[in-house]
Amino acid sequence: MTSETERSVRGVRDEMLHAAVGLLDEQGPDALQTRRVAGAAGTSTMAVYTHFGGMRGLIAEVAEEGLRQFDAALTVPQTDDPVADLFTLGAAYRRYAIERPHMYRLMFGSTSAHGINAPAHNVLTLTVAEIERRHPSFAHVVRGVRRCVLAGRIGADSADADAAASDKTDGAIVATAAQLWALTHGFVMLELAGYYGGDGGAVAPVLDSMTSKLLVALGDSPERVSRSQRSAMRAG
Repeated sequence: MTSETERSVRGVRDEMLHAAVGLLDEQGPDALQTRRVAGAAGTSTMAVYTHFGGMRGLIAEVAEEGLRQFDAALTVPQTDDPVADLFTLGAAYRRYAIERPHMYRLMFGSTSAHGINAPAHNVLTLTVAEIERRHPSFAHVVRGVRRCVLAGRIGADSADADAAASDKTDGAIVATAAQLWALTHGFVMLELAGYYGGDGGAVAPVLDSMTSKLLVALGDSPERVSRSQRSAMRAG
């Protein structure tokens, strides 16, 4: 296969993926149909099977593309206050979900297209290094928690850099990051379902309050958490 042909093949594949992502964002998972994707991409239905092996493969790749875009959305500037940065990260997380609700639900398996759910993996069995390689979006949360631990804001007994490299401490950091993830994801899913209204009014009394209380439970002081939260709000 010549390089020109390879570029043409990649171009068709990319167009189909782009078309599928657009249909999902605009019309929801029911729009992910072979004919509709092919029509939006300006190609034949056979191309879905040629490039993705069918709709199952295409939908899995749509979810992977969503996760890549999610990773980019969570790449926020770091400051010298790691707790403030966790609040900023949580705001970026929620913003992506609110702006891309269909993609968000597909990525996390709470909706499906043609009965096909995106694959899930047990992150609690992975080291920090493995999460960096295999789950870059979750890695943002893990890095944020690790920075807070090393700064002595939370989990002060694990603040030693050598200890932080051990498997045992990796497990504690990943589990703590998973708590923050569960907290934010649970809030977002209820907000997307309409239980908190559509004006973002529940962010301060529910999401920010829960995050603050978890950070205090993990060892930070209420005063420092409050200052960090205000700092994140000013930066945002």
